[in-house]
Amino acid sequence: MNKLTTTLTKRSLCLVLSVSLILALTATVFAIEVPQGKTGEDFVNEAKAHVQGISPEETKKLLDGTNNAVLLDIRSFTEFEEHGWIPSRTVLPHGTVIFNITKIVPNKDVPIITYCKKGKRSALIAYQLKQMGYEDVRWLDGGILGWTRKGLPVEKSGNSIIAEDPVVPEGKMPTGKSADDFVAEANKAVKSVSPSDAKQMMGAKDAVLLDIRSAQEIESQGAIGGALVMEHGKVVFNIMKKVHDANKPLLVICKKGSRSALVAQQLQEMGYKDVHRIEGGFIAWKEAGLLVAH
Repeated sequence: MNKLTTTLTKRSLCLVLSVSLILALTATVFAIEVPQGKTGEDFVNEAKAHVQGISPEETKKLLDGTNNAVLLDIRSFTEFEEHGWIPSRTVLPHGTVIFNITKIVPNKDVPIITYCKKGKRSALIAYQLKQMGYEDVRWLDGGILGWTRKGLPVEKSGNSIIAEDPVVPEGKMPTGKSADDFVAEANKAVKSVSPSDAKQMMGAKDAVLLDIRSAQEIESQGAIGGALVMEHGKVVFNIMKKVHDANKPLLVICKKGSRSALVAQQLQEMGYKDVHRIEGGFIAWKEAGLLVAH
């Protein structure tokens, strides 16, 4: 009788412990709050509501008919290697467009066609250019993949150089929002944190350091150990695959701090509740004596 009682007691205890473990795991799962704001598709749909796309065939016809149209390739260098590029494009990576476009295209009336891999990131950039005051902006429908599917020419050899000089004659300058306006608006919306405090948050709060610099920047400037690397233009489409909890602290860093403000603002709009931009970016991080991998 005593053996039976002991056996039943052990089984009951195991059952209680198993149920407790299941409840604990369930509580942990339900403690995660999924971001409830905008999605990447929402940002794209908003942009497409303000800026029209253009088909690959129409783009080819336009480029063949004028020397003044600007085909703006906003992809990363790794994408060039994978998919090639459209002849006569102007290279200006996503995160740098609004900061450099008035120098590269000093004429608000010149036709500008933005393109990326599929047409989503290019729609976002086209919308920004429209807000800056460029009058004739469109995004390439289907991106370079759509262009290739139509059998249109693609180059895969040669050098890819980021544009630094004007590619069209000067004309009337755009008079809409400037890059500084975009950044100032973002800075008002998001919190900032010093590099040293950000480092402490990574330890004390298990905060995620989101490095939005390009692969070329990281290679030349240095990497930050433990950072989640995700290039500027891809954040709104990929962040929810990596950071599932809306309450997870997110620390956004770029080179100087401007691009990180823009991305931090987008993350807040997506529903992340504890987002900071790192003041001064990677330059300030390095000057603070924090570890950098080369």
